[in-house]
Amino acid sequence: MRRFFGLFLIGILSIASSFATITAVKCGRLIEVTTGKVLNRAVILVENNRIKAVGTVEIPADAIVIDLSEATVLPGMVDMHCHFLDWEGRGSAADKALSGVKNIEKILLSGFTTIRDPGGGEPNYANVSVRDAVNRGWFPGPRIKVAGRFLSITGGHGDENGVAPENETHGDNIVNGVDEMRLAVRRDSKFGADWIKLYATGGFFSAGDDPTQQHFSDEEMHVAVEEATRLGKFVSAHAHGAQGIKAAIKAGVRTIEHATFIDDEGIALMKQHGTFLVPTLRTIQALGGDLPADASEGYRKANELAKKHFATMMENIRKAMKAGVKTCLGSDMVTMPHGLAAEELQLHVQAGQSPMEAIRSATIVSAEALAMDADIGSLSPGKFADIIAVRGNPLDDITLLEHIQFVMKNGEVYRNDLVHHQTE
Repeated sequence: MRRFFGLFLIGILSIASSFATITAVKCGRLIEVTTGKVLNRAVILVENNRIKAVGTVEIPADAIVIDLSEATVLPGMVDMHCHFLDWEGRGSAADKALSGVKNIEKILLSGFTTIRDPGGGEPNYANVSVRDAVNRGWFPGPRIKVAGRFLSITGGHGDENGVAPENETHGDNIVNGVDEMRLAVRRDSKFGADWIKLYATGGFFSAGDDPTQQHFSDEEMHVAVEEATRLGKFVSAHAHGAQGIKAAIKAGVRTIEHATFIDDEGIALMKQHGTFLVPTLRTIQALGGDLPADASEGYRKANELAKKHFATMMENIRKAMKAGVKTCLGSDMVTMPHGLAAEELQLHVQAGQSPMEAIRSATIVSAEALAMDADIGSLSPGKFADIIAVRGNPLDDITLLEHIQFVMKNGEVYRNDLVHHQTE
């Protein structure tokens, strides 16, 4: 009955919002991520889909009032490494896209109002289709940015290595040499990618390659960034090994994903170049758990590497955080259900960030990495009204953010489990 009432009330509010231009959100405490301060009893005024004012402000008489005065309010979170497509069904582009539609609603309701999908192996760009469907308003979901196909060398992390030579096939994501790199970047751009994704090193999951080895040459990575920049795109680099990390940074990539074996020189280079770190700690931790009985060769390899190297990864990420490398939140939930990305935050804290710094990594820092900080990442006038809330204080217990109870994206309420605090 409570759930029905909550959904009914959300529906009424949605109808009402089409007639009223102002919504007032009353906050118990508001986490101001740009300054690191907490505002008590603040009010957020939302006009249409953007924040009009924040602080001690007068509530207009005709405003819709959402009373979150017993909750902590903060900006919608950002997941910078969110593979939202499944491998269910027959593997068609339609199967992939439909699985994405299912998953993005779970992601939105967990408090992530913006995500970046860092690319996949799908030849039909199903993630682009899901992004566009959300933008058209066909389905509820977070704001989405996507990379195209992950680009890999022959025999690299993105190649099919566990096949006999006579069964070998090479997709258009396999890139060797600068001319092929230019073509691959242009093709991803043609089919709607916002980002370009490089496998700069080997990986944990793939058979036959070594995650510590650099794969693309320095020249190939430079060309990828050069071509992407000309086309108005950023480049992300999957990179575990120290040498590949450093080569990718020098080439000009914007984000380094994973960074398992980053060394002191790599950390210094990230600081020098302003490169963003997306550590994906939770998925590596999960990979080191119990193996499924039917685990593939790649999964068994990942399990072994995760068990062996997770502690090293945590220590290296701790060094990077302490040095002041700009750190984002990225879940990489390839081995866990969608909707659990906030579990990454407690590992950020274990690695040395304060709860406020961890929240900043999931909001304003990730927004800056996306070059979207003018529109998202903080509860500031002029930005999109992406607002989430939870009972309790996540600055005392960061795990509270694993149980978000209120979600507004673009001024529209998608979740409100605090219904008995709702007024008109």
